[in-house]
Amino acid sequence: MKLDQRGLALEVWRFFVVLIIGVLLGGCSIKFVADYDSTTFEEILKVGKKVDRFYGDLLETPASNRQYQKYADRYVEMETDLRSLYMRDKARTLNKESTEISEIILNLWLKYKNNHAAKDGYSDGNAKLDRARFTRLFVSAADAEASKKLNPDDKNANKDSK
Repeated sequence: MKLDQRGLALEVWRFFVVLIIGVLLGGCSIKFVADYDSTTFEEILKVGKKVDRFYGDLLETPASNRQYQKYADRYVEMETDLRSLYMRDKARTLNKESTEISEIILNLWLKYKNNHAAKDGYSDGNAKLDRARFTRLFVSAADAEASKKLNPDDKNANKDSK
């Protein structure tokens, strides 16, 4: 098969197009989640600890002395911390899952706060269940953030085991 000058030019052109596409695709990476943020991870642990402490103190108080007003200031303080965590998650791009978890935590906190205010009390059973639920949610939030801290080789599907 003999190539004329026009055919040779076409083949060279195809080669360069394929080469350029290969270089461009090889150098591209697609990002689906936000990068790991150590400050956010520490904030999750700090706020989770404060929520756990709130429920620990609540459970140490006899049920008959758990009027809402005794806890109102702490509810406001915790709500502020939870809103801050939610805003931090919301402000980060590619952070949908973490934002959803922090929004669930905030909404539950508000729900339980309103229930406490409406009933002007908090039963042992509900306090234990609510504490356990928050523990699970904060563990999920911490896991979601920690999963963003993958080794670069683990993120690259084209890399094989060494």
